[in-house]
Amino acid sequence: MTEMVWDLSVLVKSTDPERIKEELGEMVADHARFAEAHRGKVEGYDAEQLAGMLRAKDEMFLRHEGAMTYCSLAFSADQSDPTASSLNDASSRAATEADQLTAFLPVEMGRLLAARPELVSHPALNDHRHYLERYQRIAPHLLTEAEEKVVAAKDLTGVSAWSKLQSKWLSSRQFRLEVKGEEKVLTIGEMVPYVYDQERSTRKAAYMAMGTTLGVDRLLWADALTAIWKDHLQMCRLRSYPSPLTSSLIANDVDERTITTLMEVVRKNASVCQRYLGLKARLLGLERLGNWDLRAPLPGSTDLKRSWEEARELMVSVYSDLDGQIGGWVRDMFESRRLDGEVRKGKRTGAFCDTWVNGRSAFILSSYNCQLNDVYTLAHELGHAVHAYLYTREQNPSNCAVSLCVAECGSMFGELLLTERLMSEASSDSERRALLVKVMNGFVQTVYQEGFRYFFEMDLARAIGEGRYLDADAIADLWMKAQRSLYGDIEYLPETRWDWARFPHHYFAGIRFYEYPYVFAQLFVFALFRLYREQGAAFVPRLKALLSAGSSRSPAELASEMGFDIREETFWQKGIDQAEEYLAELERLR
Repeated sequence: MTEMVWDLSVLVKSTDPERIKEELGEMVADHARFAEAHRGKVEGYDAEQLAGMLRAKDEMFLRHEGAMTYCSLAFSADQSDPTASSLNDASSRAATEADQLTAFLPVEMGRLLAARPELVSHPALNDHRHYLERYQRIAPHLLTEAEEKVVAAKDLTGVSAWSKLQSKWLSSRQFRLEVKGEEKVLTIGEMVPYVYDQERSTRKAAYMAMGTTLGVDRLLWADALTAIWKDHLQMCRLRSYPSPLTSSLIANDVDERTITTLMEVVRKNASVCQRYLGLKARLLGLERLGNWDLRAPLPGSTDLKRSWEEARELMVSVYSDLDGQIGGWVRDMFESRRLDGEVRKGKRTGAFCDTWVNGRSAFILSSYNCQLNDVYTLAHELGHAVHAYLYTREQNPSNCAVSLCVAECGSMFGELLLTERLMSEASSDSERRALLVKVMNGFVQTVYQEGFRYFFEMDLARAIGEGRYLDADAIADLWMKAQRSLYGDIEYLPETRWDWARFPHHYFAGIRFYEYPYVFAQLFVFALFRLYREQGAAFVPRLKALLSAGSSRSPAELASEMGFDIREETFWQKGIDQAEEYLAELERLR
């Protein structure tokens, strides 16, 4: 095994598949014992008894986290491997059984907290205060214990199965791309670098190849997406959610006014996106930008190839400059082989960081092709890992369910740290211009691409809620409408009508509106980075305190501690203003 392939063996007692399945059986049995000890009693608990039960629940999670994580990560690493698929299926079944056994818990806790809300503030429950506050919020939407069991069983062969099908199907697709007269047959992960290629014709061919291949299976993609959304809307009605957004708001620990305000600021500032895209067209020597040019490097700019070893040393150095302890954790990620950067068939597309609470660490999956974008991906995912190292050392497992809005703060801050380093080392205006394009590309991708995908999902929810039949073409029309609303007058390849099918986030089981947390974090981090520039080293303890909080406080509370009010447009405009500063600097260098 090379350093580019992670070592998952530390997660389990034995990597023998049968032994891992035994561990999964032990998890189910443990949940059965927990249920026997507490089912039917929680509504009568006092503060000390409730605290004891929550500690037992946390300890049970830690005992079985490793086996569950192993199964998930092994499957992500190679979705074509029969053993990994078998373990992933076994873990899904075990998780469903465990959820069914403990279906009583949220119902009984909800009733207890509704009858005795003062328990949330009891000193014995200080370590679980916000965890209980989040339960108070979800309690009105819980079904009966029997109904919750049925939902868990239904999801296993319903939305979860659709999600797995899309992921496995996409990872197994082959894309035919002609590069300089040579035809290549590539996986989705191997296609990604060509989206950033210097040659415009290569970028165009890459988008056409992806779109053409996705279009062949558009019936599958459309049926999967509509099935997932119909399920979501049915569950919204059953749980009496006031809107299709409600479950996402509860999961992300934010309120609707905050997100409505955030996304309205994005819509109002579409001109910033369009101004940048117009500038980029001129920098590329084009009259009109094509959607295959969105991530294009500048003409004549050289994408310095960095080996895995060079990227490792750069990451350690960048994070060490922020804080020595943080730099040490980044080094530990590499030395402990917590990263999988190897490019190979069957590997899940994209990149992610998975927290290992019991190990006070994390695991990162990416496909490293030695390009600058891959270096930025490493900086991003290592920011997640740093976040994990911080909150797993300060919080109990119940407080490690970090809101996606906050979860992206460490990662995006890491990207800006990398940008600052590379800008300081740039030897010419040409290099600085290329880096500013990289920053603005990332900003547009995060704020405006994720933004139009949010509006796309809102339109999907509205259309399906109205009973409209959505085939692949109808979904593609909604996709293009949302995209044009923010990107404006650029040229679109017909094949990219099917691009919505390749984003796994649209298919994640039980998670709708996955996009706005990225927008939230991007603008939030830009505001934080301004403070860092002003305060320097004095700001670092404040940043570490924010990241150490995990889910023990809401994003609104964490922002308030930084002096921000996230329900006001003026706050989110600060992030836009920072982007405009980068844009103005790029215009000056032009």
